[in-house]
Amino acid sequence: MLETNLLTADEAAKLLRIGRRTFDGHVARGDIAYIAVGLGEKRIRKRFDPDDIVRFQERQRRVEGPSQATRSRRRTKEAPAVEIVDFKALLEERRIERRAARETAQRVARRSR
Repeated sequence: MLETNLLTADEAAKLLRIGRRTFDGHVARGDIAYIAVGLGEKRIRKRFDPDDIVRFQERQRRVEGPSQATRSRRRTKEAPAVEIVDFKALLEERRIERRAARETAQRVARRSR
């Protein structure tokens, strides 16, 4: 069965009223189906069925509800709880722990010899 009503990418993009780059992005993501035409292996010639374009349009249809007013932040007189962290002290503790673990491993290795 020969389909003569297939659209080129430019025609399909124009039908959707979107830019060619946007259209190519939808095709690359698999949102829009295409038909490979010809025997090209490096660059496939793609054609698009108008029914697939209509299906894509239907899937893109959205309905938004009434907007909800954003809540304002509560203002409190209390300052937020802040924890002060001494990163240098944490780093030094970790170094001491690593050094102790290394020394323990060396002692165990010496005993097993």
